[in-house]
Amino acid sequence: MIDRATVDRILDAVRIEEVIGDFVTLRKRGANYLGLCPFHQDKNPSMSVSSTKGIFKCFACGKAGNAVSFLMEHEHLTYAEALRYLAKKYHIEIVEKEETAEEIAHRMRYESLLVVTEYAQKFYSDILWNTEVGKAIGLSYFRERKFSDETIRKFGLGYATSRPLTLCDRAVKDGYKKEYLVDAGLCLEREGSGELYDRFFDRVMFPIHSISGRVIAFGGRTLKTDKSVAKYVNSPQSDIYDKSRSLYGIFQAKNSIAKEDKCILVEGYADVISMHQAGVTNVVASSGTSLTVEQIRLIKRFTDKVTIIYDGDAAGVKAALRGIDLVLEEGLSVKVVLLPPEDDPDTFAKSHNLIEIREYIEENEKDFISFKSDLLLQESERDPVRRAQVIGDIVQSVSMVADPILRNIYVEMVAEKFDQKTDSILAKVSEYRRKRRALERSRRRFEEQRPAVPIPETVAPDIPDAVDTVPAGNAGYALSDSYLAVPERELAYYLLKFGEYPLHFEADMYYGSEPTEETTVSRYIRDALSDDELVFVNDLYRTIFDRYFAFTATLPEEKYEEKQEKVIRYFTSSEDRFLAQAVFDLILENHPLTVRTYEESIPPESQALARTVPKSVLLYKLRITEQQCTSTNAEIKKAQRGGDTETLRDLVRRLQLLNKVKNRLSKELNRL
Repeated sequence: MIDRATVDRILDAVRIEEVIGDFVTLRKRGANYLGLCPFHQDKNPSMSVSSTKGIFKCFACGKAGNAVSFLMEHEHLTYAEALRYLAKKYHIEIVEKEETAEEIAHRMRYESLLVVTEYAQKFYSDILWNTEVGKAIGLSYFRERKFSDETIRKFGLGYATSRPLTLCDRAVKDGYKKEYLVDAGLCLEREGSGELYDRFFDRVMFPIHSISGRVIAFGGRTLKTDKSVAKYVNSPQSDIYDKSRSLYGIFQAKNSIAKEDKCILVEGYADVISMHQAGVTNVVASSGTSLTVEQIRLIKRFTDKVTIIYDGDAAGVKAALRGIDLVLEEGLSVKVVLLPPEDDPDTFAKSHNLIEIREYIEENEKDFISFKSDLLLQESERDPVRRAQVIGDIVQSVSMVADPILRNIYVEMVAEKFDQKTDSILAKVSEYRRKRRALERSRRRFEEQRPAVPIPETVAPDIPDAVDTVPAGNAGYALSDSYLAVPERELAYYLLKFGEYPLHFEADMYYGSEPTEETTVSRYIRDALSDDELVFVNDLYRTIFDRYFAFTATLPEEKYEEKQEKVIRYFTSSEDRFLAQAVFDLILENHPLTVRTYEESIPPESQALARTVPKSVLLYKLRITEQQCTSTNAEIKKAQRGGDTETLRDLVRRLQLLNKVKNRLSKELNRL
């Protein structure tokens, strides 16, 4: 782990125009730099880079950030990898947190396992290209499958000979420890004698790469037709390989996935290789395993759009149905393409050119509602009971969609397609979501009651952890109350940009609960909300609020401008990419960074804080009061229908009180 002091040294040394200039041609324009934005198809320079502020902003697609977030987005690096890149560029020594003996041993073991798997890949590849048996059997097989030599090298394919001791003997002679050869799943140990023998022999070899390009495992395919011999032998689970967290081809496809903003998902090694060779390079495979949450989250690091291509046979159809709900639940949009029954992605890619493949995908990909309904309704056209089950199945899939706007669109689509009332579909969706939340709460309670199991602090670098995964719900933080989002956003803005600034009130100013002593913007907001026991209801703004006060509590006494700079750096260099991006969106100006004349024509915002901050607090309180009035009115109507006189009387009193509060807040707002 990189300590905070080292992070600060790296950020202090960075010149953002130099970092971005390594990837984008920048031209000086006034105090800033302009260039073509690499995050969308930019024909006119729309990305502005401010060297003084250390930030970039694209005024076309909205991307914004600092040098770290640029590298994470452009080069698909983790937070730690981006910091190490910058440290290397600016010759800064990385100071890691002091490791325990156990952590050092774990890290050394992890690296040793990667070293032996990479040795094995080179060994198998050398046999394929440089031995007679490799050329005659392995290379001939790949060429018969119409894989070009360039493609074979791109994916690092190889061959393991029929002699079962070849790799073990050579590796031990070359100084590699038996322990690591066994633990990496390359060799097996005979009971009693302890003699090693190869796991893979007489097979063509498909190395599996991590997202950063390290070889972590292998799949070996037999060339024999003997049905008693397993068609595939795969590396077992190990410290460096977790098949549920790995996708075949992710290293070769990640840049293309990000550029195309779409991931095409297939099943096997050959499917990926043939599609890549045909020119469709945003393709990965789940390698024969059922799609997992971790694999979906790995895809989501690069895009939130997935097209699943399956064989058109019955097995492919069932597999497609199994994967849909899982992808939806993780907040991705999913489409499905079924190939003709006689084809799989491998054969289809070999018999069609790039244009034909893309046209087929575009013309045949269906959203999950159309796919499921077209497929399932074939079996239930004249059976009303089965038809109701099909609708229920599709509605359950809709309930998995996290984005409320997208979910409502799907509800409308289902209602129209099946000639049902929208309210009925919506009610069923809500019911499914309530049940799932109840199950999740039960599961959490069960987990909390289980005895704690210690988890090693050292995390394998290529396994996504909480920092690199995307919170289920949407791309970032759920917006649970759009009505309160506007004033909450405004208060978060004042916290981030001016939280440590002093508030100077004039003698004739009146704001309801006027502060009795000198205060700051952040203290005023916190005290004003805690007076009425208010908390932000939207996840993003509550996270900013909580982290702000937790962080500022650690800061020493110093000039308020310096403290505020540290606050902004703390948030914008956060490992939580969505939080950092949201903070950039909050604090950046709505006008281009290059327009200095406009900036100079308006008075400094900091001079008006004594009016704007209390106004924002009052507006927030007013909106909450208005919400309470609305809900109380609804309760009054319900009590009137039920004839509950006593409850009705209490509710009317409550509404009268709320209206008084609302009127008082409105008057105070009008005076500002």
